[in-house]
Amino acid sequence: MSIDELRQIQANFVKELEDADSGKQTSFPYILHELANASLVSDNEVFQVLVVGGSVFKSATLRGEDGKLVLLERAEKQQPRFNTKEDMLSFIESELDPQVKVIALNFAYPLKPIFENGRLDGILIKSMKENRFEGLIGEKLGKTIEDYFREKHHRDLTVSVGNDTICLLLSGLTKFTSHDIAGGIVGTGMNFALFLDKNKVVNLEAANFDKFPQTPAGKKIDKDSATPGNALFEKEISGAYLHQQFNLLIEQEGIAHAPLSSTFDLDAMTQSDDTQLANIARGLLDKSASFVACAIGGITLFKKKDMVFVMEGSLFWNASHYKERIKELLIELVPHYNVTFVKVEDSPIFGGAKLIS
Repeated sequence: MSIDELRQIQANFVKELEDADSGKQTSFPYILHELANASLVSDNEVFQVLVVGGSVFKSATLRGEDGKLVLLERAEKQQPRFNTKEDMLSFIESELDPQVKVIALNFAYPLKPIFENGRLDGILIKSMKENRFEGLIGEKLGKTIEDYFREKHHRDLTVSVGNDTICLLLSGLTKFTSHDIAGGIVGTGMNFALFLDKNKVVNLEAANFDKFPQTPAGKKIDKDSATPGNALFEKEISGAYLHQQFNLLIEQEGIAHAPLSSTFDLDAMTQSDDTQLANIARGLLDKSASFVACAIGGITLFKKKDMVFVMEGSLFWNASHYKERIKELLIELVPHYNVTFVKVEDSPIFGGAKLIS
């Protein structure tokens, strides 16, 4: 796509942000979260972060010392399926440090945020990822955990809950101020989040942005997907779909080649001795990077300042010339602002910690 076409997509992204911020309905769900005004833990108090939602469950105990977070102990294990409310509560019960009083839950499932009793909580909207959560849908997750421990163990807990995109954004607070950062995931899926002020953050659910020209392959994948009409931007960009686009294109061109099974394979294809296959793979990654640059540039123009993006996702960090292409495009798309990218070590843990500290 030409730089003028990308500028138009970026302008559309900015307009959607501005309209959503003024309360108008747009392609962005624009989910507002309110954060605690003050730390929920005392100085030097040990607290726990639980990261739930991927194939690997993570747990860590931390303590705040002189304004910094100190990681004391961490553990990982295979996460079980949660078929019922009781499954999840029993699992948390088994993993909880018996000494802690405050817990942060980084929960990578659809949540409706709610600010209550001085901390962020979330209402579970639906089941996902082969977890049915029977009895937990529609419940306030943090309050449910607090009530369970109070009734069963006569133990008072404070639980704050945030989803993975919000926690990624908050992890940037370990190095930068809220004024300077946004968060982005560009991997199997894609999304962005940003601060409105130090106590208000927005999960854009940017996968749903639709003010851009779909490619023929993107239209086909959307039509055949389980959710036609939804997440159109993500279906052009993310690792879950790019290799599918490659398979469609080589079929249309009548190219005899085994279908790819992952975007990791697509990235490897950019180095193929077959020039035609390599060019198709490079073109798809370039298109994806171009759309991501429009989103990042759009957020930067919306904020009207230099920005640091805390990024996560193997597509962004590992695909050949991917982030370099984004940087090249941003020089042209937002020439008056400087955009930098950082990766925060253990971002799910430290982002969760920032919900309460």
